[in-house]
Amino acid sequence: MEIPRITIGKSSNDKIVWYDSVNSHAATHIADTPQLKHLAAEVISRIELIDGYNQLHRDLGRIVGKCDLIKNQPGDEIVYAKRINRDEYTVFNKSRLPESSNDVTVAVEKQDDDTYKLVSTWVGPSDSPSFPGTAQETLASRTFWNEHSLAWGTQDIQPGTETVICPW
Repeated sequence: MEIPRITIGKSSNDKIVWYDSVNSHAATHIADTPQLKHLAAEVISRIELIDGYNQLHRDLGRIVGKCDLIKNQPGDEIVYAKRINRDEYTVFNKSRLPESSNDVTVAVEKQDDDTYKLVSTWVGPSDSPSFPGTAQETLASRTFWNEHSLAWGTQDIQPGTETVICPW
């Protein structure tokens, strides 16, 4: 089956960047935040892509949207659910709202045809570790995601996956 590719743009060193418009993390974030497609293209046009996997954020010098990553506070209502196109649980906070941000993060991975696949993109910084249970989980993942969460209602979830029991 052929991947439904949509080209985002080119990097500063002329590498083509595309995303899977149906089955990727990038597709779900772009669906949730449509202006993200153009913001990611702006970031990509300013960076040089070199082999392998690259994840970075850029301050675009203006408010570009809402960052849904928030620090938990005592008494917050915390829930867990699986987002669309994901197998692992994400932690959400029903008590806090997203905050304005100047940053856009892009995560790209080099492909065999010398293009780069946009794996994910979001409004906000890229300094958080991957979620527990993912292949990219680090030693810091569980600690970080026990203290932080995503604002509830900013991303679609898989129906029937919401729980108050921590899955990790």
